[in-house]
Amino acid sequence: MGHSRISVTIPDEIYNEINKLTLKEHVKLSHFVTQALIEKLRRNREAIFIEKVNEVFKDTEVQKEQRRMAELIADNTEVQELPW
Repeated sequence: MGHSRISVTIPDEIYNEINKLTLKEHVKLSHFVTQALIEKLRRNREAIFIEKVNEVFKDTEVQKEQRRMAELIADNTEVQELPW
């Protein structure tokens, strides 16, 4: 993976807080910022995925099929309490 340099402007309060954290955790500022951006991107991808799944489940035929599958699983398992 290549690397790119960027320049950002952030409020001093945030910079100072991040600086304290990086010193406490013994990590470089670039690593800290990279990890924060990775987490933000992960949450964004997750939200998009959930949005797409919810769109699929708006279809009443999909809802009916999922209910049938859940009932079939429930009828064919000995577990007293299913997680859903």
